[in-house]
Amino acid sequence: MSESTYSPLLLDKMAERFRYFAGKIYADRSPLYTNLALRVAEDPELLRLAASAQEKAALPNLFFAAVHLLLLKGEHHQLAAFYPSLNNSSRHYDYVYPYFRSFVLEHPGEIREIMMTHSVQTNEVGRCAVLVPAFELVAAQTKRQPLTMIEIGSSAGLTLLWDRYHYRYGEDLECGDPNSPLRIECSLRGETRPPIPRELPKVASRTGSDLSPIDVNNTENVQWLRALVWPDNQKRARQLEPAIRLVKQASPRIITGNALDLLPNLIDKVPEKTPLCIYHSFTLTLASGKPREKLHSLLTKASKKRDLFLVWIEWATESETPLLGLAKFSTGAKTERILARCHSHGEWLEWMSDSG
Repeated sequence: MSESTYSPLLLDKMAERFRYFAGKIYADRSPLYTNLALRVAEDPELLRLAASAQEKAALPNLFFAAVHLLLLKGEHHQLAAFYPSLNNSSRHYDYVYPYFRSFVLEHPGEIREIMMTHSVQTNEVGRCAVLVPAFELVAAQTKRQPLTMIEIGSSAGLTLLWDRYHYRYGEDLECGDPNSPLRIECSLRGETRPPIPRELPKVASRTGSDLSPIDVNNTENVQWLRALVWPDNQKRARQLEPAIRLVKQASPRIITGNALDLLPNLIDKVPEKTPLCIYHSFTLTLASGKPREKLHSLLTKASKKRDLFLVWIEWATESETPLLGLAKFSTGAKTERILARCHSHGEWLEWMSDSG
């Protein structure tokens, strides 16, 4: 379908996707992308370009990352002045749109090509700060034996190395390797203190799965990871670099394929008495169909032979914020609870008082 033949109904749907991201995903997190998304939603010419990748998940993120990638690669344009990732001092975002529009219309073919050949695989290490208290609960229920970790949707594997980082929660709570090159800060909200461990749970082994793993030894792949970080989120950009270096050194095992196909075999290979923790963050949010139901059905079946745990961070449609959850599967039954509300990039965590 050529861009000129996109129906008004389709363009309306495209506009709605950009408005949704402006109001829920970017709001209070990226003034630059909030501004751009609202303006793109009113711009049929740019919506037609974005619509060329209409089947892709998180389309606004993909569209903006394609532009960011071209700028990071050195495309010279006045738009770069508005991107803190390229200039320490950015101009006021109220004036950015004409420059953004001009850049996009000068590079439509390149932007379309990037969108068609790439996917949103944001590998946000800040989320590890949210996962740690849930992993601590798993460790507490399994006599603190080393955990076998399996991650669904590992991207480049940055969140597979959660036990190699140092964490600081507010003023007085710290854990993890004090000598780690990566220090992740997460503020605490609410009255209830989460179970932050003095020492991180031990990891026996770690395996990731991804439909298309990102190889951090490939310069193009690393540049795409950088492009996926919102340009005005400089803290995230600073956290990304040491995490990439650690993954290059550790080379965690990531298997290519659909987790629903890979999991039964991976689970079978874990000794019955070894604590098994499967986890995912913003993986099922991007998936189509009913992956959550299929995953839980698969794990329920597996639990007839052995106990296992599932930790997740996802953004449910009806929730104002992402949620952290923990499920235990045992003897063919599931016990699940919501542990906390959190920021989508791990900036803050609000533990729920009844989550134990």
